[in-house]
Amino acid sequence: MNIFSRTTAAALLMVVAMTGQQAMAADAKGNYIVRGVGARPCSDFLKAVGGTAEDVRPFLSWMDGYLSGLNALQAQTYDVAPFTSAAVIGQMVRNYCNLQPSFRFETAVLELMKVLGPYRVPVQSQLVEVTVGDANAALRQSTLMWMQQKMKEQGFFKGTPDGLYGAGTKDALVAYQKANKIAETGVPDSTTLAHFIQKETGAKKP
Repeated sequence: MNIFSRTTAAALLMVVAMTGQQAMAADAKGNYIVRGVGARPCSDFLKAVGGTAEDVRPFLSWMDGYLSGLNALQAQTYDVAPFTSAAVIGQMVRNYCNLQPSFRFETAVLELMKVLGPYRVPVQSQLVEVTVGDANAALRQSTLMWMQQKMKEQGFFKGTPDGLYGAGTKDALVAYQKANKIAETGVPDSTTLAHFIQKETGAKKP
């Protein structure tokens, strides 16, 4: 059974355009050691994704630790990823691994973080949890504020961006989701956030 839900998979069909660059390393030749499952090839991760939750768990656990390290070492960063769920980030890494199965898992995670860099959470921000019917989401207040601002610029949101979830934000999200053929949940879920980022990165491409 695939650990990633059908909704998450649909949310993150955005193809991550990566450069394939290696990270800067400590020695003069640009080499560095990667410990644990991060050193394994993307093909191993893809195989695990096709298996059980137990198969995938070591990769996601390693990734959580790696991202925590990036949070601690990267300036002006509270969280390097705007997504709070490891499963969601893992799905995005899977998209990259599908493109570069011979790359090591660590490289896929790092390159994804480069793409998500402009959308990281720079300072500590309250976690906002939203449930509407069967739909739910958890994201940082600063991320929701960014989504509100983008919806305001596009004419969907009429209020003042504040990172708080209310009737105005729900209505704006439903309108945005409808206009972009996303499930009309009224929830700032991973599907909708991924769409915002996809439009942003697409707009920045030459």
